[in-house]
Amino acid sequence: MTRFDGRVISGVGVFAAAVETGSFVRTSEVVGLTTSGVSRAIGRLEERLGTRLFHRTPQGIRITEDGRRFYEQTLPLLEQLAQSASAVRSSNSGLAGTIRLNADSASSHFLLPVIRSFTEAHPDVNLRLEVRERPLDPGAGPFDLAMHLADADWPGAAGEPLFESESILCASRSYLRAKSAPSTPMELTGAGHTLLLDETNERRRAPWLFTRGTQKVAIEAGRHLSFNTPMMVLMAAVQGGGIAKLPRFVAATELEEGRLVRILGDWHAGFACTYVYCQPGSAPNARTEALLKHLRTASNAFTARTPPGMFETGQIAPPASDVALRIIG
Repeated sequence: MTRFDGRVISGVGVFAAAVETGSFVRTSEVVGLTTSGVSRAIGRLEERLGTRLFHRTPQGIRITEDGRRFYEQTLPLLEQLAQSASAVRSSNSGLAGTIRLNADSASSHFLLPVIRSFTEAHPDVNLRLEVRERPLDPGAGPFDLAMHLADADWPGAAGEPLFESESILCASRSYLRAKSAPSTPMELTGAGHTLLLDETNERRRAPWLFTRGTQKVAIEAGRHLSFNTPMMVLMAAVQGGGIAKLPRFVAATELEEGRLVRILGDWHAGFACTYVYCQPGSAPNARTEALLKHLRTASNAFTARTPPGMFETGQIAPPASDVALRIIG
């Protein structure tokens, strides 16, 4: 380890201020010492370096060649030291550093605009987002926050329900032109309909459940295509591959722009809950807490404006700003 003389370091800041102001008097105003205190600090530094840094004259001071060379060599170090100190102060305030995020593709659909607004509010915070479909193994690597559509069921990890999105059925216009649009859930298993299934985890293979008033219907998929990500289900539906059941916030843009049409709008198909997780056994730092607060605020901005089921079969859903979500807590 390199040894250094702390007494030299203590005088470098005064020396740099003297070079930049060109006067011991003005230096004293900058560093908070008396003029004689500045002179003594420079004198001690010169003694430790074994060379004169300034010529003193009745008219003032003039830097020597050794002094100029010493200033040019130490200035970058002083600037780096100031930057390091600023970074540490910012980190301690929780407003700087990196937040490591993990999310599945459906959650990232919600997360991306939230990240943009968060980094605009906290420009010294960097976010690293890793998208994966399977729930992240908490022991596989460090992370600060993770989001997952449906409970990830991680041992030792408690998920906070962030929001619930109404589940809807939708299909493309081309698909509905080729097949007769179902008027009841029971018709999903007939008329040659293809159901697009999200099988990211076991629980999403359950029957599709529908309610309307006192009626309750459970539909087992007959003819179907299965995918390991809800975003692939969305793409397949847009391309006319079949009927999809998706969280409405995932399909909102396609519904608004007419690439998908909602069907069976008078039946309620449940809610899909999105959870947020912290690293098990680790308390979130201040910047992670700030992002959590921002996520909760963003969720509240999606509060349902439209009751589920008000859209009739074949009608296009409202713009994305009206996406129906039910807020938890």
